[in-house]
Amino acid sequence: MEEFLNKGNDTGFTLSDMMLCAAMTDLHAAHRPAVLLSLTALCLALCLGAAPSLAQTQTGDDTEEDSRENPYGTGAGFYILLTNNGFGMGAYYRRELSARVSFLAETSLGAGKDERELKFLSRYGSGFILNKRNYFLMLPVQLGIQRRLFSENIEDNFRPYLHVSGGPAFGWEYPYFDDENGNDRFDENIDRRLDLFSAFPRGQLHFGLSGMVAFGAYFGFSQKVTQGVRLGYAINYFFDGIQLLEPDIKDAQHLFLSPIISITFGKLF
Repeated sequence: MEEFLNKGNDTGFTLSDMMLCAAMTDLHAAHRPAVLLSLTALCLALCLGAAPSLAQTQTGDDTEEDSRENPYGTGAGFYILLTNNGFGMGAYYRRELSARVSFLAETSLGAGKDERELKFLSRYGSGFILNKRNYFLMLPVQLGIQRRLFSENIEDNFRPYLHVSGGPAFGWEYPYFDDENGNDRFDENIDRRLDLFSAFPRGQLHFGLSGMVAFGAYFGFSQKVTQGVRLGYAINYFFDGIQLLEPDIKDAQHLFLSPIISITFGKLF
């Protein structure tokens, strides 16, 4: 025992530590399991008591860290889009969910056309679309997710992302000409083509579903404004068919598919 005390002094043990060790050494072998069980239970209780506060602290730290790591996650703006049907306009709102994921709400307005539509010039210099029956405007309203890609390997001035969204679609179908005889065909000597102001109020509302999958990127280090480009594929389906061309040329169309290019301008919050 004296030798152990001398070694304890050399190794930095306190007197209370050495007395506790000596007392445990003198315990009868039959009592050791009970002592070890008591010590184990005490340690377990201490660990369980400390775990909630530790977890809460760690979660709070992670939340603050995520917020600091993603100053580009929340914002709003507009975009110009190009599809098979021509140009369109849209607006969006994006809100940060985590360091890499943002919630997105957006809507856009664009035309729906048939791939057979061709515009010609008459001998009088006015334009007309052969076999055209109705115009159609589409207004999809979508909710979705944008997930930033390769954020750990690419600088913040180039922020690629994956976009998935979907929601309802609204359409407005209005006539291309005034069908005087009701045969759904344009008769040169009887019917007259309508301009936008006279045709638009005669339209009817259609309902459907829409979706889009896209890959894009935002550019710049600024944490106040942003701009970007998005390449994707849009799907719009309407429950009631849209009669774009004369019925004897083509039946009513339900599905509108198109690649889409968007140029985005926005403000970060």
